Amino acid sequence: MNLLIQEQIAKVFTVHKGIPLFYIESGSRLWNIASPNSDYDVRGFHLQSQEQYYDFRKHRDVIEVMDGDFDFVSYDLDKMFGLLAQGNPNTYEWIRAHLIYFNALPDWSSFSKELTNHLNFSNLYYHYFSLAKTHWKLLASGNKFTYKVVFYCLRGLLSADIARQGILPELTVEKLFDQFDTNFPVLSMAKESLERKQQELETQEVAEAERGSMVRVIQEYMSSMESNQPRREDKAESLERMLREYNFQLKNQFYR
Repeated sequence: MNLLIQEQIAKVFTVHKGIPLFYIESGSRLWNIASPNSDYDVRGFHLQSQEQYYDFRKHRDVIEVMDGDFDFVSYDLDKMFGLLAQGNPNTYEWIRAHLIYFNALPDWSSFSKELTNHLNFSNLYYHYFSLAKTHWKLLASGNKFTYKVVFYCLRGLLSADIARQGILPELTVEKLFDQFDTNFPVLSMAKESLERKQQELETQEVAEAERGSMVRVIQEYMSSMESNQPRREDKAESLERMLREYNFQLKNQFYR
């Protein structure tokens, strides 16, 4: 499938102007929880063509393509680095992804390691906790109390808990589970929900009799985390300096 995805990426840049730089698999396939019918969520970034870059008019900074199960989003370099400078957790997941389809970046290993060292754990915590709360609202409303929603809520909470401790949450869900030393109700519930998902029962509604105890467990876990939130960090200056230097290096290489 890698070769097919690489061909799709190449096809995108026969239609859209730009220089492809870096593309990975995001979402459920990255987390190793994909269903047989899951899309390929390809994410990454590109350089604008020289014509676009030197043009006095501003060009769109995103390329988006949806073709069957090929879901492609590419940011131009300046937008991508702007998001990294802000500590955007989604883009840091892209940087950390192990499913890489295309990489034309020089000194990638050292650069990505440095980026990860600048990761803001408080941003990461609030990102995952916010994702969990979004799914929690669906559960609390009772309108979509499915195993899939339960799982996504719990994955967010578990990832937030690890980030709160100043540790990088693993992206693949099995490794995330292994970051906890002991089993406890939320972890057990997450494992059970994942098992249902793997059995293709993810859209199944949770039985009414089970919902009350699940809600209590989730509420208690969320409350304990809200009362012990991490301190906000500030690594902006050194991060911006590193991104600026690498940005210059890339443009000097590709636009010379």
